[in-house]
Amino acid sequence: MDTHLIETLNGWFAASAFRADLGRALAIVPLVLIGVLVVFAWSTPRSNSPVGRAELLLGLVAAVGALLLNLALGHLYYRARPFLVLDVRPLLPEAVDSSLFSDHLAVAGAAVSALLVARRAFGWLAVGFGILLAIGRIGGGVQYPSDCLVGLAVGAACFLVLLPARGPVSRAIGAAYPGTGSSESKPEHDFAQRHRRGISIGLAFVVFGTGYGIRAIQDHGWRSAALRAEGMLQANSAPAPPVEYQTIPIDTIAAGKTLATYATVVGDVSQVSHELDGDYHIRVEGEGAFLVLEIMPEFPLDPPHVGQQITAWGVVRHDGLHNWWELHPLVGWQAGNVAATVGTGTGSSD
Repeated sequence: MDTHLIETLNGWFAASAFRADLGRALAIVPLVLIGVLVVFAWSTPRSNSPVGRAELLLGLVAAVGALLLNLALGHLYYRARPFLVLDVRPLLPEAVDSSLFSDHLAVAGAAVSALLVARRAFGWLAVGFGILLAIGRIGGGVQYPSDCLVGLAVGAACFLVLLPARGPVSRAIGAAYPGTGSSESKPEHDFAQRHRRGISIGLAFVVFGTGYGIRAIQDHGWRSAALRAEGMLQANSAPAPPVEYQTIPIDTIAAGKTLATYATVVGDVSQVSHELDGDYHIRVEGEGAFLVLEIMPEFPLDPPHVGQQITAWGVVRHDGLHNWWELHPLVGWQAGNVAATVGTGTGSSD
């Protein structure tokens, strides 16, 4: 469903220059219009009371929270963008971060939820803009439909989590802007007392998620340190594939069907990115799959260029943090196909 819908929409938008421009506009303009609706709701009657403004303000805070969650998820799980793994034409800048979930739709989900509560008429209009935004992101080849749905759900969930704080926020706004209307009355019992069970469950999830995230990041750090040490030991590797580096199809490695420790692959470079830690991530595609090659500072190599066909050899590993297969470290590469005939076997482990 994900694949069929994105290929259908992208094919329609990419069919002409006008449609492509329309797709690019839909990928960002509806979000701007949702922001305009929030501004109008903040400043016009029926939603500019302390309660209404508190709901809108919580929507903005929820949008920030959803963006932070998206950033955290991107460090723990990687989903390749559609234009990297499907036969689609990207109509927008080719982002290198994870596709899951859409940060644009997460912001829209939080804002739409706030508008539905504070000013229902504006909220339903914002729902329409949100649908158009999703169509633009999907048709642009940069997001899956499920990415958009998850983004909307996360944004809305963040707002609902913050909604119980409407009372204190509205009273603070009422004190700051007297004469704008009445704020929500203070309940007999404080917030913590009324929602103690929900708070306990929420804290349990936060503790569990934080612990899992810390462990994943620590594992990644230890693994990176070990790989750097190995790269230093292999710094004087030969400029051509050694005999033990068996040539294996990219799709075989990407599917986890090889037991080989060392491999040579042949493919086309589709992306080159320089990471903050000094590593180069090189995305190589072939046989309908992709592999990530990683150049380490301790084992320096000049990175190839996007569009080149290269032969590359290195150590086969699975990156659990990003959920992809890679040659890490990359031991060497040459332009063109200089490898032996590509085999179809699974290779052998050393």
